[in-house]
Amino acid sequence: MKISPALCVPALLVAALLSPAHTADRRAQPVCEAGQGYVAIDTASQLSDSFLAKVKEIGIGTVIRYYDWVNETLPGKTLTARELLLIAKVGLAVAVIFQHNNDCLCTFMSRGRGRRDGERALELARSLAQPQGSAVYFGVDGIDAQFLTLLSATGMPAGETQAMRLVERYVDPYFRDIRRVMRGSGYKVGAYGSGLVCSYLLDRQLAEYCWLANAASWPGYERFAASGKWVLKQHLPTRKEDCFGLEVDLNSGEAGGSFGQWQPKPQ
Repeated sequence: MKISPALCVPALLVAALLSPAHTADRRAQPVCEAGQGYVAIDTASQLSDSFLAKVKEIGIGTVIRYYDWVNETLPGKTLTARELLLIAKVGLAVAVIFQHNNDCLCTFMSRGRGRRDGERALELARSLAQPQGSAVYFGVDGIDAQFLTLLSATGMPAGETQAMRLVERYVDPYFRDIRRVMRGSGYKVGAYGSGLVCSYLLDRQLAEYCWLANAASWPGYERFAASGKWVLKQHLPTRKEDCFGLEVDLNSGEAGGSFGQWQPKPQ
């Protein structure tokens, strides 16, 4: 089945985000507070020492930051050596996810893109002294859900069977390229995405960890959430005023569990 890059048009993402499930979810945004079972926060914003200290006070053990290309999709998105020093000073762990337009099917349709993203992730990991044995996650940010939204709009059959075909054709090669690049590096491969994407990649051993995205309307969410195979489960974003001045995502996981995070060394 030939799929057009037009799947990336913003209108599709808007349609998905304005679905009844998402609209209802936005009314129950979480708050950064102790005792909620959160183990990590993720953010695309640069971190300060005061923010990190407050996060640690409420029991968060890990901050998740991004790897990206030099032409970042958001200013300041990429983890820096300065932040690692601050994270180490406070005594928190860090985990990383590589994302560069991973909410667009065009990324996965681009030949060799998985190899290039994997090589860039390795470059950053080594430059920041990320230790072997830790993980680099790679995002699949809702393209299967966008695909089903398009099919529904055209009147064509839409469901997990069709979404699985999309994953097989485009997401599978991307992660196979990443696995080839990462092989022998000492780093583990993680994936972020829908329940369908997580199940597919874990079953085929294309990822060692899976981080379940917060969108309950994406394919396979309930089934994968109930499976317990995820190591992180993301919740909806906080408002800035609800998390010490930054908009972040809070994440559940096993207390003291390993999901590829590491402790940066102070200098």
